[in-house]
Amino acid sequence: MAYTDHEWPAIIGLDLGKQTYSGCRLSGEGYVKRHNFTGKMTRGDDGYACLLEKISDGDLVIMEAGSSSFNLARFLMNSTEAEIIVLNPAQLRLIWDSQRKTDKADAMKLACIGRDMRREAWQTVSVPSEDEQAERSAVSFHVFLKEDETAKFNRLFALFNSVGYPDIDKGRCKKDFEYRHALADSLLTGQAAEIARILNDGIDLVQFQIESVEQELISICLAHPHEALSWLSMPGVGLVNAATLIAYVGDGARFSKPEQLMNYAGLVPRLNQSGITDIHGKVTKMGCRCVRRNIVQGASTILTHKYNPSCPLSRFAYRKKKELIHHGKAAVAVANHMLRIGLALLHHHDIYCTAKEDGCEKLKTKLAGYKLSALAAYLPQ
Repeated sequence: MAYTDHEWPAIIGLDLGKQTYSGCRLSGEGYVKRHNFTGKMTRGDDGYACLLEKISDGDLVIMEAGSSSFNLARFLMNSTEAEIIVLNPAQLRLIWDSQRKTDKADAMKLACIGRDMRREAWQTVSVPSEDEQAERSAVSFHVFLKEDETAKFNRLFALFNSVGYPDIDKGRCKKDFEYRHALADSLLTGQAAEIARILNDGIDLVQFQIESVEQELISICLAHPHEALSWLSMPGVGLVNAATLIAYVGDGARFSKPEQLMNYAGLVPRLNQSGITDIHGKVTKMGCRCVRRNIVQGASTILTHKYNPSCPLSRFAYRKKKELIHHGKAAVAVANHMLRIGLALLHHHDIYCTAKEDGCEKLKTKLAGYKLSALAAYLPQ
């Protein structure tokens, strides 16, 4: 009989697609009896309801984290007494290294993880609540819009450069709506002018959408005042960064050590071992992209900001800037240090030391700039 930590009535692996799912049910002595099934990713009788008929109380259901897995996991948790496990797909080497990549085969491999692998080796992912998932969707949508805005601006600047105007004021173009439109009308003609008009219209729309989403980010911070103050009290953390960290990190209770949070963000180095030699490479990037992207941007802001000898974080950034010539490496080091400090602040329900100076006046000004003055009521007296 194959070794297993638990005697489950059945072990079910689910490989989820956008419209359909593929399942593999292992049962019987040694979990050697296999039954494969498929269904639709809908809430109708041919979807979730059909899946429920295949799951009994006490079963173990295993799936990978993905765009639709959390919604299904919450549904199953509320509808059955089965144990629902969501695994980190970046850690499933059994599936990654497989030469046979089919939904049926992946579902079987997920079921085999529950049968053959010790529970403590499972790389699980916590299932967010509906509110947490909605907050994460707002943050990820903001990231998408900012990247779309950057792509459109780059295309517009490339257009100016192609007709002989490489020295336009990019900073003013990004901030001044009227200047950007007037510049295109005065410098470009013919097809170039028409393309610039289309790009400018696209930029205007994206910027309007960004403003709308940032109202949602403000709501996220106001809904979690203590977490928001812990993050916003730190240099390099603004509205977007604070909302991102609130949405994905929460109160920090599921991270007992800073290293766990850094690993979650994908900011730990790759480790290649050869004999007795350990080689540390670039960061893994196997983690939450939104947290990684925004916290590194915040770290870059600290590195480029004027050195403040009275701020420990600024002093740390200054040292790393001198030690690590490459800006990217220094930014990653500072970002990890920011996560370490931020997690400690969350655990102790505190704010950063420099924010307490002068009765938190600078922090209050910062909050007012982000339309978060209501958070000042939660500042420690």
